[in-house]
Amino acid sequence: MNKIYILALLLWQSVFTLSAQQTDIGEHSTHQHAENSLQHSVLPQATALYACPMHPHIKRDAAGNCPICGMDLLLQRQQTTGSVSVDGAMQQALAIRTETAAKRTLWRFIQTFAQVTYAEDAIHHNHIRAEGWIEQLFVRSLGQRVKAGDKLFSYYAPDLLVAQDDYLQALSVSTQNGERSSSLLNRAETRLRLLGLSDKDINQLKQSRQSQYQISVYAHQDGVVTMLNVRDGMYIKPGDTLIEITSLNRVWLLADVPEVQQSWLFEGMSAEVDIPSQQLSGIETEVDYIYPALDAQSRSSKVRLSVENSKQLLKPNMLLPVRLYGGALKDVLTIPRDAVLPGGNSNRVIVQTGDSFAVRQISTGSSAQGYVQVLSGLHEGEQVVVSGQFLLDAEASLSQLPPGNANSHQH
Repeated sequence: MNKIYILALLLWQSVFTLSAQQTDIGEHSTHQHAENSLQHSVLPQATALYACPMHPHIKRDAAGNCPICGMDLLLQRQQTTGSVSVDGAMQQALAIRTETAAKRTLWRFIQTFAQVTYAEDAIHHNHIRAEGWIEQLFVRSLGQRVKAGDKLFSYYAPDLLVAQDDYLQALSVSTQNGERSSSLLNRAETRLRLLGLSDKDINQLKQSRQSQYQISVYAHQDGVVTMLNVRDGMYIKPGDTLIEITSLNRVWLLADVPEVQQSWLFEGMSAEVDIPSQQLSGIETEVDYIYPALDAQSRSSKVRLSVENSKQLLKPNMLLPVRLYGGALKDVLTIPRDAVLPGGNSNRVIVQTGDSFAVRQISTGSSAQGYVQVLSGLHEGEQVVVSGQFLLDAEASLSQLPPGNANSHQH
């Protein structure tokens, strides 16, 4: 009985060992099949690479001229491209998806944000031309609204009082001597104007024949007080900026445009502005001015738009969405933006030919509506990978390593 039990135990152990070995062999063969389905094959075909001797970052796959300096592009080297062969089953497993390089119309459309600011040409400063003292102040706080003709302040200026007395004396002499004293009267009147008296004040002085100790200063335009540097009784000088009045009937919008879209900008291009707080959208305007300098941090430039604001809906420092329309690029070769693999000096795409996938260097231009303009490196009708291209690019790079490095990965 014991011998039978021992023989049965030995038989069971041998069956278990054989089953385990078969399982290992099956797993190894499955792994080997997965690796074999993604096999490397370096294509010996050489693609000519041309570069500008003055601008080495300008590279093309065909002879021509540099777009910057116009010099002939020189043949630098023969660029060998690697390819990866992937069967249909593995393509589905890797979720590889392709699209066709085709000619399209790209609408040059820039969507950005703009900050509302005061229109600089709508700012008016109030200065006096003879030193003196504030007698009465009618504007009391920043942000106060004023209208053209409103009194801002009155002040006493000794030099202005002397000039009024001289004018009245010249006026008296002119009345007695007639035209012989007219030149003296004209010079006295010009002196009053140079010291800041208005025509209204001069006419009042001529009628009353009485010097005014307090001279009133009036607002030149409608607006709000954006600077107030004066108080009652203050001593003031001609160089002081006393009050700043800014009109809000028209405001400026300063929008940021990325450096890569600078070529789209031009003065007069159409634009639309939205005011989310007022549930208003599509306010039409245009680009008034393009500032010449780029911001060193954001690598963007500012463009200026002017918007009518008679209802005072736009307030300085508001941030509003803006759309700039720069026209169309018609009949240009394009590929999806997702297909482009950015590099240091150039961009790459993965091109499919049957079950073979090859890395291709390309030059790109404008980008809009999810597509990128292709300047060189692709032809119409070629298939480019838009999903799964990062794995294919890595496998193609491994295929070009020296044999020692390629065999270092053992299974």
